[in-house]
Amino acid sequence: MAKTIYELAKDAYDVQNACNLSGVVLSFAKAIVDLRQHTQGTDATNNHCVSVLWADKIAQLTGIQDLNNERVGKAYQEIYEILGFNKG
Repeated sequence: MAKTIYELAKDAYDVQNACNLSGVVLSFAKAIVDLRQHTQGTDATNNHCVSVLWADKIAQLTGIQDLNNERVGKAYQEIYEILGFNKG
């Protein structure tokens, strides 16, 4: 059974503390399989906030992260909304 969008968002948020690239990559692959159950097509999956945060973590672990990337900032805001961090 596929994870919910909330669960996928929580995983994408939680993985930001990871330090093991192989574990992140393997978990990202599993997340993508579940995310595809909630999105319409490849572009929607690729550009979803969950995918962006996972990809950004991989970029950070491999030393190629762009800290001024507006897409990542937008993805964080979307994740915060899904997780209910922006309420009240």
